[in-house]
Amino acid sequence: MTDFRTRNQRLTNDVGHIELLEVSNPSFSEPMRICNDTQDFVSQGISYIGLMFGFTLPDDVAGQAPRMRLGMDNVGRGVSDELERRLPGTTTMAKLIIVPRDMPDVHQHVYWLPMSSVSISGASAQASCSVDDLMRRAACLQMANPHTLTGIF
Repeated sequence: MTDFRTRNQRLTNDVGHIELLEVSNPSFSEPMRICNDTQDFVSQGISYIGLMFGFTLPDDVAGQAPRMRLGMDNVGRGVSDELERRLPGTTTMAKLIIVPRDMPDVHQHVYWLPMSSVSISGASAQASCSVDDLMRRAACLQMANPHTLTGIF
């Protein structure tokens, strides 16, 4: 077992871990880098701003794909500015990274979460995380017809 897993399975973990979140979209000026803490954090030379976030686990509803909710504070950090720049039809990806506090350059676990239906209020931002939107997309984004691809007809 790894040292990270051994420490996390103890009753008292004197070091702990921190969650990092990178939210990216082609229309963003740069990825939003957030750490789930009140203080800023640096990992692998990249600075993450301290901003609390959390996940609500999906409900088991018949006939509906499971959706997890991501919620984060929206108080003076420019979160809403970046989220409002999202272009229609683009996929916003969130990368959740778990890091031990004593070894900030070691990414123990990395999870990719596609985000959809982002809503912003005065104090918080909410987003649904699910692969349902990706699975319902058409396999071909451009249809082949004489007007779009004249060379093949």
